[in-house]
Amino acid sequence: MVSIMDIKSALALGVIHSLGALSLPRARQLGSVIGRTLCFTKSRMYKVTLKNIELCYPQMPAEQQVQLAKESLQETAKTIAETGIAWGGTQAKFERNANMIQNTRNQHLFDEALANKEGVLILTPHIGNWEFISSWLPQRCHLMALYKIAKMPGFEKAMLKAREDSGAKLVPGTGQGVKAFFQHYMDKQVTLILPDQEPSVKSGVWADFFGINTLTPKIVHAMIQKNPKGRVLFAYNLRTETGFEMVFRDVDNGIYSEDPEQSAQAMNKGIEACIADAPAQYQWDYKRFKKHPDGFYKGL
Repeated sequence: MVSIMDIKSALALGVIHSLGALSLPRARQLGSVIGRTLCFTKSRMYKVTLKNIELCYPQMPAEQQVQLAKESLQETAKTIAETGIAWGGTQAKFERNANMIQNTRNQHLFDEALANKEGVLILTPHIGNWEFISSWLPQRCHLMALYKIAKMPGFEKAMLKAREDSGAKLVPGTGQGVKAFFQHYMDKQVTLILPDQEPSVKSGVWADFFGINTLTPKIVHAMIQKNPKGRVLFAYNLRTETGFEMVFRDVDNGIYSEDPEQSAQAMNKGIEACIADAPAQYQWDYKRFKKHPDGFYKGL
């Protein structure tokens, strides 16, 4: 018997496969239209985006906050529209995707970290289109990434296949998956995690993020303690006029602290610096402060 989740998975995959037939410029045009529509209709995504920008940039004039929210939603919608392209599915398409990354900034940081052979922990905030990183990194290292389990099993299965066809190994955020993720880093390999998601209270520590006391994942600190000789780097993939630019950024030494709160604080400051590189390309529609006692998202 076909479940509702199976139907939703089929519909979502149908849309993604259709998007995969578009060229990059066409996908971006479509994303821009979707983003403008989300703003015009005052959608939940728009309201959350604007709220987050108001919280994180309180000194910014209201008109600029609204403008940044509109630009951000268009960029987020472009990321969604580019997903079908990013999930290449064949070696030729993944090579095509890697070639869409037309420039790399500070690649020497990654090359040096890889050459040390002590393990590399890559922190990838939700900036630009992180999906294309899985076409670039696996050509250069044995990459393992941690992912959040999707609500639609059929969609998750297709997502995993699409991403792992590039050569990356993905493990879920379950006990067994996290154990394998830790072991990969302890074996001095390359691991990737998105560090700007809100964890459970048990899995997080409170640290400043844009001046707000924010529940922050402590898994990064735990991994560093398991492999203290490893190197931690930020990496993100910015949208440019004709393709993408891969950016590597070093971390503040405070992230290596044995104190989990100090480590989390340094990580959050690093994420802020990454966002400052292209504020409009950050995914502001995510409820990053959902567990904050002030209840910032009530009524949204």
